Amino acid sequence: MKKTYAQMTPAERLSDRIAKNREIDERVKNAPPAAKKSSKGNRQIGGSDVLDEFQRIKRQQGIDAASEFLEKRHPSE
Repeated sequence: MKKTYAQMTPAERLSDRIAKNREIDERVKNAPPAAKKSSKGNRQIGGSDVLDEFQRIKRQQGIDAASEFLEKRHPSE
């Protein structure tokens, strides 16, 4: 019979935690790779990425095109 956590000595608690961590590591190692959920068409751009994209468009196409990019992302109502 397994002891409850409160009944364990510090050494038993440590060995129990190590055993649990090894089980978790083994499950992670044997888990199938996660499928990619987003495609470029549906991808949301994060805050800093929006600024980077705005700056890139501004350099390549001008301020008007960069402003249109922002307007498409957040249309004013």
